[in-house]
Amino acid sequence: MDSGSSEVGRHGWIHDSAVRDAGCLTLVRGTDTYRVARAFGADPTRGRHWNFEEFCEEAFACADKQSLIGLRRLGEWTLVAEESRFEGTRPEALAAASTGTRLVSVHWDIGGRGGFSHAVNGEVRTRFEAVLPEYRIGTRPDDLEPLRAGLPWHEADRVPLMLALVARVTGCVPGPDWFAGQFLTCPVVEAHRSATADPDVRRDGSLLDGSAGWRA
Repeated sequence: MDSGSSEVGRHGWIHDSAVRDAGCLTLVRGTDTYRVARAFGADPTRGRHWNFEEFCEEAFACADKQSLIGLRRLGEWTLVAEESRFEGTRPEALAAASTGTRLVSVHWDIGGRGGFSHAVNGEVRTRFEAVLPEYRIGTRPDDLEPLRAGLPWHEADRVPLMLALVARVTGCVPGPDWFAGQFLTCPVVEAHRSATADPDVRRDGSLLDGSAGWRA
């Protein structure tokens, strides 16, 4: 097994996780979780602290009402996790969260689609679908090509493949420990551009108030 395949193989754990079917993971350099939450359109003052399983259960229960994001610190990074939601695919969220810093984001859905985004200082530089990395968009679509080289893009499982690229870009290696501990779970209140369960579809919605969307 070559080195690229070995890198991908390390991330097969994702298929045993609570987000094995669909999700979005965004890694933002910096540990100000409140700032990152607001960049995603979430209200951290309404946040609750849950473990990852509890977060996923709540996200599923609230799926028809609003998006929830879960945030936790990972060293010098902030992880934004989503279960079957895709706020981390929105260009405006990527731009806002990366202002003054940088981020990477990966998403995948139950239909087998998935994609990778890289943003620096408010600029979405690279975006591509995992199945067609040759077709890239962004302000600097070739920025990550040296790091992307050597990974088996047309042979390997897409989600572990994208996680391998996350590790190369950030130096922060994804693992089951990413989902350990407590997550600050926040409702996304700027729902007019919230992502639905299909990252290619958007819906309109009014601003949610109070505790709307939380499970009783």
